[in-house]
Amino acid sequence: MQEPMPDSLTDAGPGTLAAAVRRRLKHAVAAQLTPYGLSLQQFWVILVLMEQGATSLHTLAQQVWMDDPTASRVVKGMVARGLLTTRPDPKHGRRILINLSPEALPLARELQLLADGMKSALVAGLDQGQQSALKHGLRTMIANLDAMLAGLPASAEERDEAAS
Repeated sequence: MQEPMPDSLTDAGPGTLAAAVRRRLKHAVAAQLTPYGLSLQQFWVILVLMEQGATSLHTLAQQVWMDDPTASRVVKGMVARGLLTTRPDPKHGRRILINLSPEALPLARELQLLADGMKSALVAGLDQGQQSALKHGLRTMIANLDAMLAGLPASAEERDEAAS
């Protein structure tokens, strides 16, 4: 059920506020990435690989909230730009490992600093208790939505994933 649009954010419900935060965060991050010529998806991929190192496509896709086909397209484009490398996983015959290219490491470090600054700016004015309560509330909302979705029939895409 969609909440009615409030006259101001002061009157907004939790769902509308969550949507407003998501939209503004997306726009704020995208604006910061303009000089780098990176999409939001490419930014998240770089940050995850910077933090975790080489990983498989499926694991990377989960970490950046993408489906596997979308992640594959993003990775292929980044490999073509020289930002990422791929190699066979020595522990699994059909899996590839994706990692930052050595040439991309300076950019990745710069983007990590940018991300750290944005994270700090996002919670400016909230003390630790408020941040903790906010995170708890958002996790609860996510769990509630997951429970709502669990009772719905699977989409065609989810059925295809389960079959493969």
